[in-house]
Amino acid sequence: MPQESNRVVYPPEGWQNSLGSEFIGPDRFGNGQMFDANLQGSPLVRLIYDPRDDQITVRCLRCDQQDQAGGRFQDYRMIGIVSINATALLVPMNTPRIMKHLSDVHEVTLDGIDDMDFFNCLLDCCDL
Repeated sequence: MPQESNRVVYPPEGWQNSLGSEFIGPDRFGNGQMFDANLQGSPLVRLIYDPRDDQITVRCLRCDQQDQAGGRFQDYRMIGIVSINATALLVPMNTPRIMKHLSDVHEVTLDGIDDMDFFNCLLDCCDL
């Protein structure tokens, strides 16, 4: 599991992650580590942390799996990429798209979680 990162943005003191997470193992291609994040025990997103790129690929666990790579395998729909070393000014470019998908497509309400909180939730789910 990842132990270090180039994380730049940290949550304020006393902040708590609103998402639960579980380490799944290495991804299918050996490029990183997979974590499943849940909201109140209900599956939400799969996070694939790639330390080479300092990025987390976010896949939606609420969408059906789709054919990938010309039908060679199936995977959940990718709904965004989060850059670990994003500055506070760049975070709004990463997370709103993911949050919008969850809200618009699956009617998931993330009450009280803004884009900066969601960013920190995702990084914390990956132990970064």
